This record gives sequence, structure tokens and C-alpha cells, in this order.
Amino acid sequence: MGVDRIALVARRRIIRLLKDYAFSRGVLMVLAILSVLVLSTAVADLPTGVSCAVGVFLVSICDLPGNKLDHLKNMVYGLLLAVVNIVLIQLAHTAGELHVLALPLLVFVTAYLSVFGKRAGLVSFSGLLALVLAYAFPKAGWDIVLSALYIGLGGLWFILLNVIVHPFRYKRYRLGLLNDCIQLTADYLELKSRQVVAQDPDHLWPEVIRTHNRINEIRKVLTDYFLGQSPKQDTLGEQSREGVLYLELVDLVELGAAVPVRPEARQPDTSNTTAELAGILEQVATSLRRVAFKSRNFVSAHPDTLAQRLASLGERRAEGPAPDERGEHYLYILYDNLEKQIGKLRTIERLADTRGLVSHAIFSREAKSRLRPPADTDWSVLRENFSMDSAAFRHSLRLSLVVLLGYLIGRYFSLQNAYWIILTVVVIMRPTYVQSKDRSVERTLGTLAGAVVAAGVVWLTDSHLVYAVIGAAAMPFVFTYLDRDYRISAFFVTLNLVFTYALLHPDAYTVIAYRVVDTVIGAALSFVASRLLWPAWESRSIPKLMVRALDGIGNYLRQESNLYLNREDDSLAYRIARRHAFVYLGELDDSYARALREPVRKRAATESLSRIVTCNHQILSSIAYLGTYLQHHPVSVSHEHFSALINDLTHRLEACRDLLETGHTRPLPPRTETDGALAYFTGPAESEGQQREKRLFLREYRYLRGLIDGLQRELPGRLALARGV
Repeated sequence: MGVDRIALVARRRIIRLLKDYAFSRGVLMVLAILSVLVLSTAVADLPTGVSCAVGVFLVSICDLPGNKLDHLKNMVYGLLLAVVNIVLIQLAHTAGELHVLALPLLVFVTAYLSVFGKRAGLVSFSGLLALVLAYAFPKAGWDIVLSALYIGLGGLWFILLNVIVHPFRYKRYRLGLLNDCIQLTADYLELKSRQVVAQDPDHLWPEVIRTHNRINEIRKVLTDYFLGQSPKQDTLGEQSREGVLYLELVDLVELGAAVPVRPEARQPDTSNTTAELAGILEQVATSLRRVAFKSRNFVSAHPDTLAQRLASLGERRAEGPAPDERGEHYLYILYDNLEKQIGKLRTIERLADTRGLVSHAIFSREAKSRLRPPADTDWSVLRENFSMDSAAFRHSLRLSLVVLLGYLIGRYFSLQNAYWIILTVVVIMRPTYVQSKDRSVERTLGTLAGAVVAAGVVWLTDSHLVYAVIGAAAMPFVFTYLDRDYRISAFFVTLNLVFTYALLHPDAYTVIAYRVVDTVIGAALSFVASRLLWPAWESRSIPKLMVRALDGIGNYLRQESNLYLNREDDSLAYRIARRHAFVYLGELDDSYARALREPVRKRAATESLSRIVTCNHQILSSIAYLGTYLQHHPVSVSHEHFSALINDLTHRLEACRDLLETGHTRPLPPRTETDGALAYFTGPAESEGQQREKRLFLREYRYLRGLIDGLQRELPGRLALARGV
């Protein structure tokens, strides 16, 4: 049984790898390179084929899936920048020492283009690699123009192949992301089920936060895809089904975030019932994971079974001894949350059945118009970031100086393939110290492992056929693991480069030795420069990210209030606010995780930061519960008094925000309206249902107010630490 289980897991991983978009990009690039090499060898010569292969490689860097037009434009821009950079640096190289000035200037300008966003970052990276490869294949005179022409042809060939296979590849990519999103959502719900009953739930927050951030990354990509279609074209049929399934997953994640993690779960009179409810939540996660594993014709009765278990538990809870008021409130909101989750699970299972089509649009035209990013490039970001306050500007300046230093070191010591130093610097160096440090270590470890394996292969055989096969087979894995595990990516890069050069040079061991030496030099330069040259410390950026997160949370709360006060309005503004609140808090989480790995004297007190980040998540969780309750229940409390309590909470959040920005808090408005609202919510009700609603909102208000006040007490100490960094 154990062997069968291992075989099943291995089979699934292999299938996922073969369906992976990054892996298919590597395969497509290898096929494009082999085709141009064979064709050019037949009709021209090998150097022509090598130039075409360089074009294929540089354009493949910009192969980022998404809207078809944006995808195509990104590859074209990457090709144009690469060709221009190669021509300019090679012309400067023919002019003597002029290239020593041209190199850092071109590196700075190219790296600075990344301020336009993720796609621009790939174009920038392609341009930087083009500068490096210009030193690998130096040209002079008319050969510069011919080489640029062949590079352009190779790039266009890859773009053409990409356009041909785009529909098939992107469908797999889209389905793969949906599958990953389902599995991560299942992992998230399972973590929440463990956290609910844990004696120390706080120790699970880091893992919960990491999982939620991974879901956010996939959500951003899928949202951009579904919004990338023209507002005038509403996709129906299969893609519409996928889009509706995605929106159901978004709602399920919100329900998961709203699962209450509170001390009431561990009370003696609630702990047993809480454990049973947590078990049902775990079963929801298991059912969701089964949806991901079976992608065709999967509809089960499991949601009905879970609903029956939940109903049976509710009956037993009603018949048994009642816990105290706080415990009863906690069990009610947990029970209510699970009821909605089971409903979402039932819908997701129905949509996961490929036989069921949905015949309506994913997003309305208004939603697409409001949510789509502007089509025109905002050139003002170049001016706004052109100062030492900008991390992108400091990174570009630092990178240009270190690339120049690496080139001069290689030339002074007459190192073979010294441009590998520059290549290592370009690939490793990142805007922040922690990112550069991590990349330096991962690159070095991957290179050393690759060198050991390459040396073993060279010792076993000197067959050029074996070298060619290993070099070509390694390339798809470079792209597959580039963003997942850079050590593995560096391992395959080393295999590819070593065996490619082993085909051209008789002494393969020398190639391996210089590869290791150049990598270590480049990694050391990157690490030291990130530490000494205008370093970007995460601790300094955290207050700004906290402000942004509080803005997002406050707007989320206001839109929830509007959702209740204006029932006839569309929920689009609420969904936008919800998305921003989770994304902004995810950015704070990422920065906090990196800040923990900074040098001790630059690192803020981890306990204080941890409490603040955890408190933000608890606030967001409670607000998410209010949102789900307002969406799924016909609430009848007074609009005026409900709005007064929400306004009081938003004013308290704004006070925290002001404390972060200015060091002072604005005075809260007079409590006249709040006191009146509290009197209303503690007073008599018109019906038993309204009385329950009053108690629920009053308890949630007091719980949220306590969390926000606790956050405000933590912030002064955090500000003192930030000023001392």
C-alpha cells in the first residue's frame, strides 16, 4: 500500500510537471533553438544559428502568460530592448574603453525600466541578459548589424511558435492555476481547522499567513486573466464556468479567513462542540482536495453528508446544556460559517464537473471597465522613482556599479568566461538585502551541486552526444524551478552551460572550475553590495505597508457597511475592497517575513512585529465574518445605529494609521452617536431574530474595538524601533 501511494504521488507530480506552463516554455524554447540551429547549419553556418538561438532565449524570458495582446507586446518589447542593448554595447566595445562607461549606463537604464511592473521587469531582465551575452559573443563592424538581424529573426521565430501554441498552452496554464488554487484553499481550511482547536493558536499564524499569501498570488494572476478580456466581449461556456468556479473559491477563502480563532473555543463548555465543528471544517478541506485530484465528472454526495452532520450537531447543541453567552456566540458564528462553506463546496463540486456549462458572463462590463488596469503606460512613474528614496532607483544604481566592478575584476585577472561574473550579479542581485542574500546562497549551492554532477558525467564519458542531450534536457527545468526553488534552477543552469561549453572546448574540467570561481565571485559581490551600497531594509518599509494595510482594512469595513445600507447596489465595490484588503495585508506579511532575516542590529523586535501582524489578521478575520453574515442573512437592525458603530471602528483604524504616519493620533469624534447606538443594541428588540442580530453585532463590535485598541497600544513601540533602524 505504501509503494502504491508513493507511485500515485510520483505520477501526479510528473503529470503536473508536464502540464506546467514554465516547463512547456522551456520545452518550446529548446525546440525553437534546435530548429534554428539545424536550419542555419543547413543553409548558412553555425554562428548564424547561435545568434538566432540567442534571440530565442532572450525573448523566452518575456513569455509571461496573460491577456493575449499583452503577452505578445511583452515579447516584442523584450526583443527590441535586447537587440538595441546588444548593438549599443558592441559598438561601444569597438570604440576602445568607451564601453567601460557605456556598460554601467546601459545597465542602469535597463534595470530602471522595471518600475513599470512585473511584465516590464521581465523585459528589463531580458535586456540585462542581452548585455551579458554581448560579451559572450563579441562582434565588430558589419557583423554587429548581421548578428542583431539574426537575433531578431530568432526572437520572431519564438514569438511565432508561441502564437501558434498559445491557446493550448494557456488553457493548461489556466486550469493548472485553478487546480493549485483549489488545493491551496483546502490547505488553508485545514490549517484553520487545526488553529481553532489548538491550545496555542498563535504559533500557527505564520503558516496560515504563508498559505493565504500563496492563494493571493494565484488570485491576482487569475483575476488579471479574466479581466484581461475586452469589456465588450463576455466569454461564455467553458471559460465562464472556470471563472464562476474561481469566484466561488474567492468567496470560500473569505469564509475561511472569517473562521473565528478566539479563546472561547477552549472554554470547558464549548471545547467539545468546537472540536466537532473543526472536524467538519477539516472534512470540507478534504472534499475540496478531492475536487482538485479528480478534474472530470466529479460530483459526490459528500457535501450533503457534511450538511447532515452539521444539522445533527446543531440539534444536539440545542438539546444539551447551553454554554455562557460568549461561548454561545462563538459557536453560533462558527456553525453559521461552516453552513455557508458547505454550500460553497456543493457549488464548486458542481462546477468542477466538466459536463456542466455556465451560460453567463464572469464579470459585468462595468466590472471589467473599473477593474482592468489602464491600457496606456504611465510615464510619470519614471520621474516619481528617480530619487534615492526609491528602492528601484537604488537597486538600478547599485546593480550598474557592481556589474562594472565584476567586469573589471574578470578582465584584471584574465578569467576565462569572465562574463559569468556579470551574469551571476544580474541574476542574483535584488532590490532588498534579504532577497539578494537568499539568491546568493541559493545560486552558490545550486552551482556547486551542478558542478559536482557535471564533473561526474565528464569523468564517466566524453561523448558529445551525451553532453548535448543533458544540456538540452536541463533547460526546461531552469524555467520550471526559477520562481519555486532557485537552487534547483541554478543546478540545471550549471549543467546546461557546462555541457554546452564542453561541446566547444576540449577541457571540460577547466570549464567547470571557472564556472564555480566566477559564480562565487559574482555571489560575493552581490552579497557585499546589497549590504553596503544603499541597502534597502525591510524594517524601514514596514510602517508604510502597515498604513496601506490599515487603509485597505478600513475601506473593506466601510464597503461592508455600504453593502447593508444600500442593498440595491451592486457588490462590486465590496469585492474590490475585499481584494485590496487581503492583497495589502499579504504584502505586509511578505515584508515582515523578510525583515526577520535581516541582520540583528537592523531587525526590529520580532515579538512586537509578530503581535502587530497577527492583530491585523485577527481584525481582518472578524471583518470578513461581518461581510459574509451581511451577504447571507436578511438583517433588520437600524441603519443609523449600525452605521454609527461602523464609523466608530473606522475612526479607530484611522487613528492607528495617523499614529504610524505622524506619530500622533487624531481625537475621536464625540461619542454621542456611538453611545446612542450602544443603547439601541443593548435595548429591547422587536423580535427574537432581531434580538439575536443585535447581540451578534454588539459582540463583534466590542471584539473588533478591543483588537483595534490593542493594535494602537503596540504601535508606539514599533515606531520607536523603526526610527532607531
